[in-house]
Amino acid sequence: MKPPAIAPCLGVSDTQATVDFYEKLGFTALPVGNDPDDDLRILLFDGEFALMVYRDEHLRSWLPVLKDTPVGAFGMFYLAVDDFDTYVERIRPLVTVQKDVMEHDGDKLFYFTDPNGYVIGVNQKRTR
Repeated sequence: MKPPAIAPCLGVSDTQATVDFYEKLGFTALPVGNDPDDDLRILLFDGEFALMVYRDEHLRSWLPVLKDTPVGAFGMFYLAVDDFDTYVERIRPLVTVQKDVMEHDGDKLFYFTDPNGYVIGVNQKRTR
């Protein structure tokens, strides 16, 4: 697996609940190491790296500068999928919709939040 140029690592309140949520959306979760006390997970989408999730208390301990940063901090992420309409139809009942399907500059977009308040925008994968 080729690592991405930027690898987001999200602080989450419950790693397993977050993994369970993303697995329902078609992601695959992998442990990062062999330490049973470390709950850092890599999430893949269609076999490609998407993001990492880490319990907030562990992330704050790892990087103390984050000690006062709330889970679900300001920002959003985009998930590019092969078949926008089919994917959105499949996940709609599983997510909290923040902005229903809309079109912007010829692209369809759909926004939802994960259990930690992070906003995910879904769009059609493109080759350009």
